[in-house]
Amino acid sequence: MPHDRRSAVRLAVIACYFGIGSCISYAADANEILQRATTALKTDWEADTSYACVETDEVQKGDKVTSKTFEVVMIDGSDYHFPLATNGQALSPARRKAEIAKLENEIRRRKNESPSARRARIDAWKKQRDENGELLLDFPTALTFRLLGEEIKNGREAYVLSATPKPGVVPATRAAKVLTGIEGKAWVEKQTMHPIRVECSVVRPVPVFGALASVLPGTDIEIGMTNVAESTWLIDSVSMKLNVAKLRLFKSTEVTRYTYTRYSPNALAVQELLSESTGPATRP
Repeated sequence: MPHDRRSAVRLAVIACYFGIGSCISYAADANEILQRATTALKTDWEADTSYACVETDEVQKGDKVTSKTFEVVMIDGSDYHFPLATNGQALSPARRKAEIAKLENEIRRRKNESPSARRARIDAWKKQRDENGELLLDFPTALTFRLLGEEIKNGREAYVLSATPKPGVVPATRAAKVLTGIEGKAWVEKQTMHPIRVECSVVRPVPVFGALASVLPGTDIEIGMTNVAESTWLIDSVSMKLNVAKLRLFKSTEVTRYTYTRYSPNALAVQELLSESTGPATRP
């Protein structure tokens, strides 16, 4: 999973049985909640590029844990990762000064690109972003949703939805293939209809590269969302325990955790970083 908050999975699912009467009474409500939550997610997806944030990527293999922290900003149509720390250790003043110079050079380079080079750079970024958003776009057609009820989640009143793969769906993308083996649970805030929490698990092996690799049961994903503006919710945490089999022989488990903090308007974040070349930093 690339260290990019836009790569993150946006919705998930869990199987649950109801009495026949409950299924009938909840069906229409679940469809309405799903439609409104889908609209909210797509709006958030579009707004996401207007914000900068601090991203920490943590990888655990066995007992070894490594991490990198960046400030992620948009510059002239595509993203830029400004290094902040490695394994919890902030950059030295000299290294940070060098990174500020690299940022300034990159801004100049992008401004002086030829039209074809600029188009190629932005198109490549958009292609990756679209691939990262496949789960967001595919989940309404790939899953069957049920309304379990209501509860307080993260201090907010929320609807609780479960879902299972929809029978007969032929997946057209790698993300849709993963959805055919997922079950999970999602919480949707009642007031805004924005998803605020997702927990999902792979319950059967899913081939993602033909015979080369499969995602296995035991793969768990948890996603949290945070309210960054009146009507905008963006990801604040993603935790993934990934079980993979390669060539049907070699199995591996990796735990990754992504956190996203200090959301701010992108233009302000870039301005504050650049201010360090002429004066003291305004962001700690």
